[in-house]
Amino acid sequence: MYIQLVNLSILLLILATIKSANAKTKEYVFINIWDAYYQTTHMPKPQGKRIFLQPDINIDQASLEQFIDVHQEFANLTIDTNNQLTFKYQVRQTPTRVIVENGKVILKESLSTSPKITAYEMTNKQMATLSGKPLSISQIQHDYQVLFFSDSLCPFQHIPDCQQRIRQNNQLAINSPKNVLTIIKPFYADQASALSYKKRFDVNHHIVFDAQNQLFSHFKIRDLPYWIVQDATGKVVYRGNQVPKPHHLSL
Repeated sequence: MYIQLVNLSILLLILATIKSANAKTKEYVFINIWDAYYQTTHMPKPQGKRIFLQPDINIDQASLEQFIDVHQEFANLTIDTNNQLTFKYQVRQTPTRVIVENGKVILKESLSTSPKITAYEMTNKQMATLSGKPLSISQIQHDYQVLFFSDSLCPFQHIPDCQQRIRQNNQLAINSPKNVLTIIKPFYADQASALSYKKRFDVNHHIVFDAQNQLFSHFKIRDLPYWIVQDATGKVVYRGNQVPKPHHLSL
């Protein structure tokens, strides 16, 4: 009986030691949801309390919540506000995990199986239309008057009138297609789906697949389909989910 009690005490001490060590160990996993939509990150066995972090670049809470709804394994994913931990642990690439024990980094490793866009390169990645024309936000503000934000998965149940809106936008572009740009949402889609969209809806103007969510983020788009109309200086003179009226346009 005495030996059994001793063995039980030793076991409890070991479990308490393990629990205490785990409580002091945190595992930060930095991911970029725009990459994670297209490529699964294979997670190694946790070595402490696992916390998922999204760098504070081209992201908002609504986009984060939409991603979590689909990918429940990232349920505790939060935005690294002002990139405090990203900078602190010098994370240059996603996905990366950083294991911290008693405030000290004991392991930092990339979880990528292929070359990735770094957190700092995301905003500088060269955009281009499907036909290969290079784009930048300043160039878009200068070259295009009508920006149409759309989804290559149209038609779908939650936006039953998306086909009509696309036809309305195509009508706007008939007389001056060079002034109109369609911007395709990156959720659950890729550039091939954007090319299919162009063919299915017979789009005769430029289309850009917003792979890193740069334009949706810059123009703060929360609805689809959605129009932005700019004047000659790039100032937004109309925004909304209804087709612009003639007085908004000078095409």
